[in-house]
Parts: sequence; structure tokens; C-alpha cells
Amino acid sequence: MNPLFRLTVAFALGILTQSYWPISNQLILALGVSTVIGWITCFFYLKNRYGLGSFTFISFILLGIVNVMISDALRSPNHLSHAPIESTTAYRAHVSTFPETIAKTHRAVVEVSHIYVNGQWKSVNGKVQLYINKAAPRPQFGAELIILGAPKPIEPPLNPEQFDFRQFQAYKQIYFQHYLQPSQYVLTGKLLSHWWVKWPYQIGQWSDTRLKQLVPINREYAVAKAMILGLRNDMDHELVQAYSAAGAIHVLSVSGFHMGVFVAILAFLLQQLKTSPKGRWLYAGLTLTILWFYAILTGLSAPVVRSAIMFSLFLLADPLHRKANGENALFGSAFLLLAYDPFLLFSVSFQLSYTALGGIIFGYPLVYQWFSFNDWLVDKIWAITAVALTAQLATFPLTVYYFHQFPTYFLLANPLVVALSTAMIPIALLAISLSPLPYFGTLCGWVLTGIVWLLNQSIVWIEKIPYSTLNSLSFSKIEVGIVYAIIGTLLLFWYQKNSFWLRICFSLSLLLALSQSNSLYKNRTQKTLVVHNVPKQMVISIIEGQHATVVADADFFSSTSQGFSFYMKNFYDIQGVRQLTKHSLHSPSTYPLIRTFSFGKLLVWNGYKLLLLEKPLNRMPVGFVDHILIRKNAVRNLTSIQNRDTSPFLFDSSISPYYLNPLIQQTQQNRFPWYFTAQKGAKIIHL
Repeated sequence: MNPLFRLTVAFALGILTQSYWPISNQLILALGVSTVIGWITCFFYLKNRYGLGSFTFISFILLGIVNVMISDALRSPNHLSHAPIESTTAYRAHVSTFPETIAKTHRAVVEVSHIYVNGQWKSVNGKVQLYINKAAPRPQFGAELIILGAPKPIEPPLNPEQFDFRQFQAYKQIYFQHYLQPSQYVLTGKLLSHWWVKWPYQIGQWSDTRLKQLVPINREYAVAKAMILGLRNDMDHELVQAYSAAGAIHVLSVSGFHMGVFVAILAFLLQQLKTSPKGRWLYAGLTLTILWFYAILTGLSAPVVRSAIMFSLFLLADPLHRKANGENALFGSAFLLLAYDPFLLFSVSFQLSYTALGGIIFGYPLVYQWFSFNDWLVDKIWAITAVALTAQLATFPLTVYYFHQFPTYFLLANPLVVALSTAMIPIALLAISLSPLPYFGTLCGWVLTGIVWLLNQSIVWIEKIPYSTLNSLSFSKIEVGIVYAIIGTLLLFWYQKNSFWLRICFSLSLLLALSQSNSLYKNRTQKTLVVHNVPKQMVISIIEGQHATVVADADFFSSTSQGFSFYMKNFYDIQGVRQLTKHSLHSPSTYPLIRTFSFGKLLVWNGYKLLLLEKPLNRMPVGFVDHILIRKNAVRNLTSIQNRDTSPFLFDSSISPYYLNPLIQQTQQNRFPWYFTAQKGAKIIHL
């Protein structure tokens, strides 16, 4: 077994241990001393290599634990989370990420240096995710701001299985956010960044401007920008979904494939340098410099850094007269990245990137041998297909776990995507570089536009093929582990030709089938009603078996709304929902479970009664209904209700905060049996 693999696994185990089951400093110290003593004993006295290997493995687990402790910003006594945020009236910060413009705001992360409390500036540290109204100019990278008000902690998800944005940001050490109007901040005029940090950003901005001029069609410009500069903020949701359905979503962010094409271009241009020993070093130096500059230019995401590190190791192997080893490069780059930022282990892009490349390194040689072709073109197509097959197989469990879908025609899409992308990347780089030339740059721009248009049309065409995507798939964390164990045992069987691994594989497959059968039984027999927490909307889910009905305000079903995808789709996929019916509350007569009265509507389902109150009543029908849901701002004052203290009220986020916040305070003071989805999350009733 590869030594780097064992050490990286141990390091990752330490990260997982400290992240989910934190260990105290005293226990870490005791374990560390014990491990050092055990290691020294095995090395100098016992001469036992198995004991030495075991203690080395344990030591790297402890290193992973210590790395998490060092990297955890919350452990700093001056962190913003320990500061008196309620008393803060202003704070000083500088922009620490390259700002980008989305929908209606400018988005950037700032590093806070001081907060203004009780007339004094107090030194603190911490990050805040800023969203600045688009009407204001976008701040520069490194710009110092004085911001009025105080940031707010990022709220947890309030719907079942909703994307946990708070945890997502916490892995980046960001625990606060702030939405700003133009009048809420001022620029001090200071730029707290060095020229070598700003330079790649400025070149990226220049490249983006040139690309916009070269590719005049918005859809094609957005794809070219994503593939060349790693920026997807101009991509529309439908096109992203089309790439996802075709199994080509990976090309919309700079990754190993893009870096590989980039290195191939550099190798072609600089190949004459490799004719002498000094030339090989010069070739490696120039290629590494340009490679890492491009990595910085595209944002240093986990897949980009992984690819840059691996290509760096491969490039240095030649002048050092060493054989390039893909396994060492894979595990070594993973270890370096986790040593720099242990929380990358929880990044979806990190996980997908390494599982895909691991599948290619270990699985591609086996799959490629299945067929042999004498024709060069057919052989290349099969090679691309084999790469796609092994990468897709390796990422399949994670894709199902995170996205609950699988692209059916990925084998059809990938040869097209690879061919067009390989042609597009060098033309795009050439077009941007020569864009100041009046005619040549324009010609390259039109060629680039045509290639991207053909790529987009191919993807959309594949997406429109019936059954292009298998939806509503679901794996639990344990099932993901079982599937990877099955893949691992199959690889071991293939390499070792030992039937023992085949028996283990069969046992694991049986275990997976039993687990999936149990989930299927639960999904088919479920009866659940959910009052969701959706801002400014009233949304109710009625799930019976694998059929769900959404009862909501008409605005929730509008073509421009993405509320269902963001708040509910993940929950429906995990619950195994296969059929979906939508009913607007503005036309309840079409839905037999809802009855209309002068004061509101009554939803009756399997003996459960939910009153949707639209007008105030002097006395609530306690005992007749199970819950009373206040619709929007229909009831603004509950003081006239005689039995309000015993009424089973539900308040969702369709109610304006102006009326909702006093009710929450009243409930806390009087301990009324009222339920607020904005405070406790969606109300789930199992029948």
C-alpha cells in the first residue's frame, strides 16, 4: 500500500475526529506524549516495523487533530463571535476576496480588524460575508471600509434537508454576514494589499472585459468566462442544469482538465527548451511560473490547486531524472492541501476532484484494456470514453449523495465536450492575448463564439433527450461508504485475482440492497405534512407515499421563482418523491382537501385539520382543529382573541417581521403554545 496514502488517510481521520468529536488539549497532549514514547521504543529498542508503522499512523491522526485546532478561528479569544455584537455600531474591515457581482448585489468577504463599541474602537478578528447593493460601486480588492451597523450571525437552515449555508461558510471560517445599502459604508481610501496580490486580479478583470468584447452573445460569454476564468456568476440556472443533466458540469469551472490543456499548450510552445539539461530546468521553471500564475488568476479553488501541485510534481520529475508517479502526486497534493486548510476535506469540489482523479489513476488502465482498436481516431475516442467512465463511476456515490441525480448520457456527452473544450481553451487564450489587434482578435473572438455556441447547443440537445437524467436518487452517508467499499473490493479482485474480495463485494452488495429496500419501504408508507419556512410565502407539503402535493401562494409557482429548488427539492429527493402536484391557494376549489370559509380555509387530510386563518375571529376553534396557521398579515393583532393563550397557532415567514417579532417576544414572555417557523424551523407532522 502506498505510504503517502496511509499517511493522508491518517491525517484525514484526525481532521474528522476533531471536527465531529472534539478532543481537549490535555487529552491531545497525553496522547502525543504516549505516541512519541511508543514510536521511540519501537524504533530504537524493539526494532518492530509493524509497531513503528502503527505509531506513525497514530501520530498523523494526532497531527490532523492539532491542525484543526490551529485552523479553527473560533478558538481565538479576539474572534468576532466573542465580541459584543449587540452593542456594536460600526466596524472597520478590508476586502479579502476578489469581489464579484451577482443578481442584485456585489459579493465579497471582508476581514474585520476593529469594532466600534461604546464610543471606542476595539481590536478583533474574523470574516464577514458582505452583500452590497448593486447601486453602489463595487469595492476593490484590499479596500478598507468603515461599515455602519453590526454583522449578523449566519442562520441555520430552517427546512428539512435544506442546503446548510451556515455550515458551508463555517468551513471557510465565515460565521457572519451583512447586507449593505450604499449609505451604510464608506471607503477610507486605504488599500491593504500588495501589488503582487492585486496583479492577478487586475489581469483577471482585464481578461474578463476583453472576453466580453470578443464574445458578444451573453450565454456564450458566460460559459467562456466560467471555463477560462473560473467565474460562473453570469451563468443562468437553466444552462447550468443542462450541463449537469448531460454530465458535463465539471467543464464550467477550471479544473484538472483545463489545467491539462493549458500545460499541453505550454509544452508545445516550449518544447525546444527540453533538448539540454539546462533547457529542461528552464522549461520546468517557465511552465511552473505560468501554470501557477494561471491558477492564481482563476481563484485557487481546490481542483485548480490540486491540479497545479500534481503538474508541478510531474514537471519537476524530468529535470530531476525521476519517474512521474500519479499515485504519489495524488496523495501528496491531497496531504499538502489538507495541511494548509483541513476544512477542505468537507468541500464538495475537493471530494469530487480527488475521487474522480483517483478513479482515473486506478481504474482507467483496467477499463482501457477492455477493447483494442487499430484506428487512431477510434482509439482516442475510446480512451476519452474510458476516462469518463472511470471518473463517473468514482464520483457516482458522491453525486447521488449531494445532488440526487445521475446523468444517463454522460458517455455521449463527454467526447463532444472534451473535443470542443480542447479546441476552445487555446483559442480563448489566444483571442484574449491578441485582442488589442483590431482584426485578428475579432476573428478569434467569432471563432471562439462559434465553438462555445456549438458546445452549448450540444449540451442542450443531450439534455432534451428523454430520460437524460435519473432524478430523486438518494444515498445515506453509510450507503456512500458501502458503495465505495464495493468499488474498492472490485478493484482489489481485479488486481489480485483473489475470490475472497469477490465474496466481500457480494456481501456488501447484499447489505446495500437491504438498506435501500428499507428506505424504499419507509418512503412508500410515509404520511407527512410540512409547513415550510419560505420568506414571504406560505408553503405546505403533503406527502403520501411517493406522491407529494405542494399547496402555496401563487408567487411561489412563478417561472422566475427558484424557491422549490432551494428550499424543498433536496427534501423531496431524500423522501423518495416521484410524483409532484402543485396547487395555488388562490384557486383552492380545484383541490378537494381544502374547504373555503369566510374567515379562511380549512385543510383536512387523513384526519388532520389545519386552519388557514385569513381574518380574525373572537374565539378560535380549539379542539376542532389541530393547528391554526396565520396567513401572511391577515391577523395583525391577537389581543382581541379570547383563547389566544391556548390556541395552537403556527406562524410562518409569510408574515412581515414587523408583526412577527413582537409576537415572538410575547410568546417568550407568556409561554404561549405558539410555533414560529422562523425561529424553530419547518413544522413537520407525521401521521
